Amino acid sequence: MRGQKRFVSLTADEQETLKEGWKNGKKAAFRQRCHYLLLSNQGKEILEISELYEVSRQVVTGWFNRYEKEGITGLQTSKGQGRPAIIRIDNEAEVKKVEELVEKSPQNLKVVVGQIEELFGRKISVKTLQRLLKKKVALEAI
Repeated sequence: MRGQKRFVSLTADEQETLKEGWKNGKKAAFRQRCHYLLLSNQGKEILEISELYEVSRQVVTGWFNRYEKEGITGLQTSKGQGRPAIIRIDNEAEVKKVEELVEKSPQNLKVVVGQIEELFGRKISVKTLQRLLKKKVALEAI
């Protein structure tokens, strides 16, 4: 026997906000979560939404609960998700030291990677180093 059907009822303002998030949200996961709520408001059942997006019904229900508690900000992925940065861009002392090492041997980043591992005790790849330097240049341009 199935339980009671659950739908999220939205006001016109909430619908507009969620449509905006669904169309223009930065992250795909956020856009998807906005769409869950819009579909529910249109009368789609949790099971239909979960089948459409190929997630469990508990996932959809969890996002409904979070939206009801926190509003649209609850649909964003919270901080602390993902792997922590090896060298944080906001740690100016470390970034400055990395830049100095790169200036000494800009043509051979493998040498710089070895020096970083010795200095900070953290493994870093050449690609990660390149991304860090690129991000630093982008921040300076702002």
